[in-house]
Amino acid sequence: MNIGIVSLGCAKNQVDLEEILAYLKMNGFETVSNPELADMIIINTCGFIDAAKRESIDAILDMAKYDKPLIVTGCLATRYLEELKKEMPEVALWIPLQDYPRFGELFQTLVKDRTLQGSIDPLRRSFISPQREAYLRISDGCDNFCNFCAIPHIRGRFKSVPFETLKEELDMMDENDIRSLTVISQDTSMYGRDIGTSLTELTKEIMKHKNFDFIKLMYLYPGEVPDELIDLFASNQGLTPYFDLPVQHFSNHVLKRMGRRGTQQDILDLIEKFRKKVPNAIIRTTVMVGFPGETEEDFQELLSCIKKVKFDHLGCFMFCPEEGTPAAKFKDQVPEEVKLARYKAVMKEQKKISYALNKKRIGQEYDCLVTGVDEEGFSYDCVCNIFAPDDIDGKMRLYSKLPIKPGDLVKAKVVNALVYDLDAEVTSILREA
Repeated sequence: MNIGIVSLGCAKNQVDLEEILAYLKMNGFETVSNPELADMIIINTCGFIDAAKRESIDAILDMAKYDKPLIVTGCLATRYLEELKKEMPEVALWIPLQDYPRFGELFQTLVKDRTLQGSIDPLRRSFISPQREAYLRISDGCDNFCNFCAIPHIRGRFKSVPFETLKEELDMMDENDIRSLTVISQDTSMYGRDIGTSLTELTKEIMKHKNFDFIKLMYLYPGEVPDELIDLFASNQGLTPYFDLPVQHFSNHVLKRMGRRGTQQDILDLIEKFRKKVPNAIIRTTVMVGFPGETEEDFQELLSCIKKVKFDHLGCFMFCPEEGTPAAKFKDQVPEEVKLARYKAVMKEQKKISYALNKKRIGQEYDCLVTGVDEEGFSYDCVCNIFAPDDIDGKMRLYSKLPIKPGDLVKAKVVNALVYDLDAEVTSILREA
């Protein structure tokens, strides 16, 4: 039986899907990319913001055209389960996050040709990232309850994955020859505080696995990054000096309204600490414009700090009032045209910063893990120190006169800079696949 897959949403959602795919494979199912060849179709949805919800709904309606049984999983199925059941009768089965332990039991209702065995297991995953890349999800849920965010209402309270489970996952990744590891959660900094350990201790455990050429930490809540973690990165070349610090804003007035911990000065001090102790640190962030009550003075403060800090990578979002969050009910909503103008101003400034930083990288050499071939561009895809997975920052394109292939670790010199991307020429092969 062939299962079609549509995967939407964030990396945490992707890990859920990889566990589902491993379960299906264990029970003899094959996955196909062409929905016409599928016997049934799974749509793994996102329900975080309006744009993601619309994308998920559109995907369901699009797949319904193929007249195959549809199974909908993920955050949208969790957040709006009862409403969607009434509104979308074309879906054969809804499986919200809380029912994943019963996935086999529920899926069995659509399967007549076999008896399903076992259950979803985090130690069994069918990786769908590019070759030799993987995510390690270290917790689920969130306790921050920022006034704009629906994640705690969808994913629940913060809960760390047991340390021993993660150790087994790391062993499993070694067996699968994973070379680039990206650590993720809703709040990575908080890992272990509910189970008597810490992110620093977990990072030390990860370092014992010499298979990893790259180890990156995403979603570090700025107010919770301990000095010991920064010191660990400063003293270990085996750790990738890439840090994702979603600051959201720099105006103390807006930060307080958002329900964020820490002040502008706390954020600036943390970034200075990173750059002082880890001189080659790459720092990315996300900011939000148009939060209720954000004045022109607040916005100019945000813009001024962006110019001052010069983030290597920055993503900007316009505030969207999410159902069930306090900010959706705030009275002083910012007009859409003002949000858009502020968004454009931030991205215009970041383009200048990004291009200037990229031009400085011309002539520098970087270790790169080859992950794929771009036949149309006559180039290779890769992992390196500078960029996060999924091209959310930009990417390094490799060109090579040497014979290279996915899985090779190479040295490459940057020869051309674009606003967000870099072109590099392979100078040597450090290790073959």
